[in-house]
Amino acid sequence: MPNTPKNKATIIAFDTIFEQCSIAILQEGDILYTKTVAGGRGQTEIILPMLDKALQSVGLTVSDVGAWAFNRGPGAFSGIRINTALVQALSVANDAPCIGISSLLALALMAHDGENLPNGTTITAVMDARQNQVYAGDFIIQDGKIIAQDEYLLDYDGVVASDVVVGDGVDLIQADAKKLNIRPNASHIARLAYPLFLDGRAVTAENALPVYLRNNAWKTLAEQGKK
Repeated sequence: MPNTPKNKATIIAFDTIFEQCSIAILQEGDILYTKTVAGGRGQTEIILPMLDKALQSVGLTVSDVGAWAFNRGPGAFSGIRINTALVQALSVANDAPCIGISSLLALALMAHDGENLPNGTTITAVMDARQNQVYAGDFIIQDGKIIAQDEYLLDYDGVVASDVVVGDGVDLIQADAKKLNIRPNASHIARLAYPLFLDGRAVTAENALPVYLRNNAWKTLAEQGKK
């Protein structure tokens, strides 16, 4: 399967992790279409009709898509699995590659967009991981770009030493920083995927892998069900 553009640099991106179903179409660096439906239930039934409507709205078909981008996590386990399975199936169907984007990086991008952060600014993205922990990712702005440093689990009330903290976990940690409780959508995933696509860094369906950060993801679901 090729990992370079087909006819156009057309990317369709999905997010089902931030308690929503979100889709975006990007072509040649521009967002042509975006739609987000709030809520974390019924995502499997919602997302494919959203894809059909999105394609019809811009006059494209599945065969026109050069790559499928998705929020690869960390985050809600069910949302990660829906995202991943969807792009894997679509990738096989139209012989186009996949691009996984970190949910934490998407948060950092949204913070950078909203605050116009200068070079040298440090950002920590934090998402509530339950079980008294947050998913955390450290980033720094260099030459106007967001440079990823690390992703990890952090206990509630853990100390974060960054200039900006962003995500739904901002009040679960300790930080002397600007706090932004915001939620990205698929357009952020698409924008982050575009330079990777042009750089030939898309992957085949079997290599489009989720990132949970927790090794006991399946056990955790079972335990939560018992509770």
